[in-house]
Amino acid sequence: MRHLNRYLGQLATAPLIDEPAEAKLGLITVIPCMHEPAMVELLDHLRSCQMSTTSDIEIIIVLNHPASAAELICKQNRDTLEQIKRWQVQHNQSGFKVHLITAFDLPAKASGVGIARKIGMDEAMARFVSVGKEDGIIASLDADCLVSSNYFTHLLQAFSQQPKMHAATIAYQHRIDEEADTYHRLAITYYELFLRYIEMGWSYAGLPYAFTAIGSCFAVRANTAARHQGMNKRQAGEDFYFLHKLARERPLAHIAGVTVYPSARISSRTPFGTGQAISDWYHNDHTSWPVCAPELFIELKKMHETLDQLFSTDTDSWLANLSPSLRQYLQTAKIEQAAASMRNNSSSAINFKKSFYFWFDGLKAWRYANQQQTIPIEEALVTLLQLKGTPSLSNDAKELLKQLRAAERIKYPRAGL
Repeated sequence: MRHLNRYLGQLATAPLIDEPAEAKLGLITVIPCMHEPAMVELLDHLRSCQMSTTSDIEIIIVLNHPASAAELICKQNRDTLEQIKRWQVQHNQSGFKVHLITAFDLPAKASGVGIARKIGMDEAMARFVSVGKEDGIIASLDADCLVSSNYFTHLLQAFSQQPKMHAATIAYQHRIDEEADTYHRLAITYYELFLRYIEMGWSYAGLPYAFTAIGSCFAVRANTAARHQGMNKRQAGEDFYFLHKLARERPLAHIAGVTVYPSARISSRTPFGTGQAISDWYHNDHTSWPVCAPELFIELKKMHETLDQLFSTDTDSWLANLSPSLRQYLQTAKIEQAAASMRNNSSSAINFKKSFYFWFDGLKAWRYANQQQTIPIEEALVTLLQLKGTPSLSNDAKELLKQLRAAERIKYPRAGL
């Protein structure tokens, strides 16, 4: 409990929810909400999910907007506020309760989805501390998502079965068929293929951050979140930085027996992310989605498999066996100085590898990937699947996505553990 008490002590804030938590509280789902007219429909959907008989469940909605928000957004948030209040009166009950936090008129530099998630997750930590539950589960969801009916029960079961599981990503499938526009459906198909392609490539290479960071598709224990100083305040990409920070402690689990269904909508609310990526592709008349070729993952795989040599030999000799492009990238990133420091502070090859991936983190890997020549994703995926020993039966984007979704269910039969 010391990490939680220390972190909450640093915040030195009063509780934002007056109602005390129940002793059986086991899972809190945090939902940022701004300009979401269907929030009550989501609450009805969550209320229809299977409920635990042993653990109480809470939803914390953080209704937010910046001081500079347009009146249309402010009005929608005010309407949503009243709608949620009425919903609480009618439906809050023992075992499943919805709480509401308003964060209106936030300073422009301190607004956005990152601060909204942080407010909700910090409050969730405080509520778990109040009932002495340091390992309580905090799940992150978005207001435009749906979930499988076992969302609550399976998350509780997965974390209960694996006490050492500190955090996990959750299986996802974008709601492609809801979109009437054929080109829009193709855009989200490509985007999900892109996410799965990169995760598969990192996994093939052996990198410890082979996961997809989606803000609506992860869960973390309260003490873990506190140990890493909680969620960050970024206006976009908050999920990427938070989950990669957790992965430095130890690899994240993946829970595939439950599914989150994110919206496929086009949006420019954040400078990057699902909505913006789809919008950029949709409005530029693309015919495929360009990605780095699988050769990139072959290069990184060789780097990963030879880290023992980097620990025991000089950096120049190790670099000489890598591809020219990767060698140059690592040299530009000052690998020689970094490796020397890692050796001086590592008592074993295992510790050295951990230090290496603290340095060569997910951001460095993404930056390297973005410097490479691109090919159509269909071509790249077919080749990568062959490298992994699971050939594709088709090079059609829709069929490839079906195959990858099905493979996830097979790969992780019991919460990915």
